[in-house]
Amino acid sequence: MARVLFGAADILRGRMDASQYRDVVSGMLVLKRASDQPGVLRVPERARWSHIVGYQGKALGHVLNDALWELERSNPEVLKGVFEALDFGRRLGRAELKALVDHFDHILLSDDNLEFGDEVGRAYDLILSEFADSAGKRGGEFFTPRSVVRLMVRLVRPQEGQSVYDPFAGSGGMLVQARQYVDEHDGDGADLALFGQEVNGATWSTARLNLLLHSITDGSVLCGDTLTDPLHSVEDGRLRRFDRVLTNPPFSMKYSEKEVRHPERMKYGGASGQLKNADLMNVQHVLATLRPDGIGAVVTPHGVLFRGGAEREIRRGIVKDARLEAVIGIGPNVFHGTSLPACILVLRGANGTPADQRGQVLFINAEREVVTGRSQNRLEPQNIEKIVSVFREWMEIPGFSRAVSLQEIAENDFNLNIRRYVDASPPAEPPLDVRATLFGGVPRSEVETEVAKFHSYGIGLADLFTLKSADYLDFLSGGCEATAARLPGLAAAREEEFIDSCRSWWEEAASRIAELAESERLLMLRPRLMASFREELLPAEILDRYQLAGAFAAWWSNRQDDLRSLDLRGFPGVIDRWATADGRQSSYLPQNMARERVLDVLGEDLRSRVEKLVVAERQGLVNVYRSWGDRYETSLMDLERQSEAAAARLGARLKELGYT
Repeated sequence: MARVLFGAADILRGRMDASQYRDVVSGMLVLKRASDQPGVLRVPERARWSHIVGYQGKALGHVLNDALWELERSNPEVLKGVFEALDFGRRLGRAELKALVDHFDHILLSDDNLEFGDEVGRAYDLILSEFADSAGKRGGEFFTPRSVVRLMVRLVRPQEGQSVYDPFAGSGGMLVQARQYVDEHDGDGADLALFGQEVNGATWSTARLNLLLHSITDGSVLCGDTLTDPLHSVEDGRLRRFDRVLTNPPFSMKYSEKEVRHPERMKYGGASGQLKNADLMNVQHVLATLRPDGIGAVVTPHGVLFRGGAEREIRRGIVKDARLEAVIGIGPNVFHGTSLPACILVLRGANGTPADQRGQVLFINAEREVVTGRSQNRLEPQNIEKIVSVFREWMEIPGFSRAVSLQEIAENDFNLNIRRYVDASPPAEPPLDVRATLFGGVPRSEVETEVAKFHSYGIGLADLFTLKSADYLDFLSGGCEATAARLPGLAAAREEEFIDSCRSWWEEAASRIAELAESERLLMLRPRLMASFREELLPAEILDRYQLAGAFAAWWSNRQDDLRSLDLRGFPGVIDRWATADGRQSSYLPQNMARERVLDVLGEDLRSRVEKLVVAERQGLVNVYRSWGDRYETSLMDLERQSEAAAARLGARLKELGYT
């Protein structure tokens, strides 16, 4: 489906900028989807696709504009004002418009012709990402990378029956993902009340369309400036409050106190002359719109954590009132249009943080939890899994996370700079041991900090060194490199045991997956499968709990469509989708053969991911061993002996040549 939309964009590329052809593709998609799938919208005759392709009178651009106007008029509660700026006839000739109509005419967008009910919405989300890439810096104004959105939604965990609000809604991704999260966690996403506001008219239209194409027609996304005039209120004029608030506001916008309605929102300080931007005003709007037991997550630039003056006083108030639960640093170059790193603040309503966390703020430095891309870095499922797990379990991991007391924060004058509390820099190498450098040997103290990891791979101290003295070890005969080359062979048996354990776990997990095929409940199995996977493999101490959870999360994410297909159509359905993806005709397989084939592929994929991690960890041990060789294999005494031997050889050679 996404390829189809990219194909439509290709027809327009070069004739207009990304924001313009985004609107054109959106309009065509809505017209075709509404006609193909009864019940999505009320479709009058002049808005039907058959009318568009069969009309012979007016210019095609006029026919399309007329169709959109009729569709909006028949569905004002969903489409009023959404297509106000779209004119098919502007900058597009008949040839381009006919090519677009012909392109969409070959697409069947009814649910019966789509693999999943949300396929149109997911495809639209992908093309929004493409548009954001093309738009450069402006792309970041309307589109938050979906990996960041998924992370934020998992941090606040919306529940069925709650309300979710995004005051700077952009393309609506936070609201869409919140509903999907509830659906995926055994709830009814339709029973989630969604609210948003967006100041940019074109972006507001995109958000409304994004919700519509995800079959969300009851969300309230309004157009207006949230800081100057928040539009969601209750009958007596007070601002409405929400169970969950998720948002990525524009960074460093300038505001004046005189412009801001509902100044009571700025409890901790406003946009005075000292406060040069509105970043912490945005944060305070989130705090003001949370219910007392509500939870919010907001993206901010790092400057809000340490800038002085009025902003320091705002931080002081927020921290002292227990409204700040966590500060999570995200690595650089993740957001569209900027290479700067950002952070996520997890906030609490007036009831404050949970009692067992009161008086502390959790700092997570996840700047290294990104996967480097060619033009943009990204958070992968394994990165998200680690951040979420540490946050939920309130775990402290050196170099990654730490719970910091209010007293310590106060001693630092309410500076919340993440690196002040958690330094994610790689640990420095221990200082060279002078005695070992002079006389040879490897300090036993350095080896003992790493030896447990070697043991987990079945490699003992005697496989690495001989005893030189109580405090020093010697490399085995043949030297460091010869031993390093033997390490993969020494580790092979333990590695195979570990992979066998993975296979054994899969045999049991596969039977549980097979039991839930076509039950429409398979996706609910994820937490239990991940927990059992971790419990089965963690005792071997080859991979840690976060590596195991990350491997499982990456596998589940990559195979989610296969699992969804299995959940809806069983094993033959998965075989069919693989054939379609490969451009082949599906061939019939008996149920038992289809089951065996699908489970083998799924299991092999997971095993392969685990094996790659195991090999990488083992290579890390080889690198550690070689680093000891680089530091200590050749001592100063060895160098002196080598120098003396070289001098003796030179003297002998000179004597042979008659020089005395």
